[in-house]
Formats: sequence, C-alpha cells, structure tokens
Amino acid sequence: MARKEKKKQEVSLFPFLDILACVIGNLILIITAVVLEQVDTKPIAEQAKREAVQKQTQQDLQTVAELKKELEKLKRQSIAGDKRIERAEQQLAEALQQQQEARERLRQIPPPPPPPDKEDLAKVKEREMGIQQIVKEIQRIEGEIEKRKEKPDQSISILYENKGRSGVRRPFFAEVTNSALVLLPNKLDYKNLFGDEKPRQIPLANIGNNADFKKLLDYVLTHAGQTGLLRNRRDTIVTFLIRPDAINAYRGVKNAVNQFERANEKKLVIGMLPNGAPVLDGLTGKAPLPGEGKIVLD
Repeated sequence: MARKEKKKQEVSLFPFLDILACVIGNLILIITAVVLEQVDTKPIAEQAKREAVQKQTQQDLQTVAELKKELEKLKRQSIAGDKRIERAEQQLAEALQQQQEARERLRQIPPPPPPPDKEDLAKVKEREMGIQQIVKEIQRIEGEIEKRKEKPDQSISILYENKGRSGVRRPFFAEVTNSALVLLPNKLDYKNLFGDEKPRQIPLANIGNNADFKKLLDYVLTHAGQTGLLRNRRDTIVTFLIRPDAINAYRGVKNAVNQFERANEKKLVIGMLPNGAPVLDGLTGKAPLPGEGKIVLD
C-alpha cells in the first residue's frame, strides 16, 4: 500500500504584521498629540483678532468721516424741509451706532501677552501708541458729531445795504406767498410810509383795491432823493420776493402793478422808441426765494 504523505504545517505572519501596524499607528498618534499640546497658538490667534478689529475700526472711522462731509454739504444748501436733512439725521444716528460699536470692539481687545524680550516690548509700545491714536480719533469724531447735531439755519438773510446812493434805487421788500403779499419793514422808508414797523399782509383777492398797496405804489412813484445821483429823482423801488409756491400768485400782483403804472404812465416815461412807443421806468422788480425759511433783513 502506498503511504499517505503528511501535510506540512505552515505558520502565517499576517496577524503579527497587523498588530505591529496598529501599534505603530498608535505611537504616531500619541506623538502627534504630544507635539500639538506643546505648541501654543493662543498668542497668534489673539494677534490676528486684534488686527481684524483694528482694521474694522479704521473702516468705521472712514465711514463716519464720509458722513460728516455729506452733512456739511447739506448744511451749505440751507433748504428747510428738504428730505435730505432727514436722511442725514438718519445717517448721523447710524454713525453714532457705528462709533459706539467701534468703542465696544476696542474695549474687547485683550491685552497683549507679557513681552519676553526687548524686541517684543517695542512692538507692544507701538501697539499701545496705535490704540491711543484710535482713542484720539474717536474723541475727534465725537466732537464732529456734536457739530452735526446742529440743524441748518432755517432763516433767509437778505442784505439791505444800499441807501439809494451811487444811482441805485433803494429796495422796498415785499414777500409774495400763495395767499397774500407781506410788506417787510425796513429802517428807512417803512415807518415814514405807515407810521409804525409792523409787517402788513395784503390779501391777494383784492390787492388792486387795497389802500396799503396803493399807498406803497404812490410812495415809490413820488419819493425823490435829497442827495447824490438820485437827487430830485425817484430813489426807491418795490422788490417782490417770490416763494417757490407763489409764482401764479405773483402774476396777480404784477397785473395790479401794471394797472397802476398805466394810470400813471406820464410820470414814468423816460424816453421814446423810434416807433413812438414810450419807454417806462418800472416801479417794481422781483427776486426768487430759495426756500421756506423766515426772511431776515440784514
């Protein structure tokens, strides 16, 4: 009988290699964890946070400066009731909020770590100087904000300097509104004409028959200068100040003036045209008012 051959027993090394690979991986993980624990990243993160906050603060300060320029521009325009003033006030409130947020961010900046050497100490000193500059800038912006809180002047100043000299007639100002003609007192003619210095409102409905209006036109027609180039000549003129909403009302006032001038045409003739038509020296002039503020004669 043939003998059966015995099978050789083979030893497998795969389990041992698996265990060895796991041990090596665990050692690598432990070494990595130990190394990461020894690295201190907190100062770097705090420095990055401080730089980001300072950059944002500078942007906010620049925004406040731009808002200041815009509000100054609106002040120069001096138009009462303009919606741009409301928008500027809203932007002012936003600027105040941004300024408060900037100060809050500045307070949240953590103090720098103790300097280990002279080089780091110099950097800390430079950083402190930068913070002091930011604080000074905030104080300056606060002062500008206080100035911005002042609302634009709501009055309209009109210069009243000419005294009828140099051949220029002295103006007698009258404000034209959409419902009345307001005679404005002046220092030279008003009291002589009416005996007091109270403003008079003449309703436009019957301005052609109003006694005060006719009295004013008669005064301008007949009052003559005592000295200078206008001596013995008419030295006053009615100047109508027209509100933006009173253009149509002015046409009614002008019609009443035209009727008076036609009735006194001979006294107003200063020359003749080649076609024989007379040249009249008008009793009135006009000027527009830029806004709705109170009129002040300076």
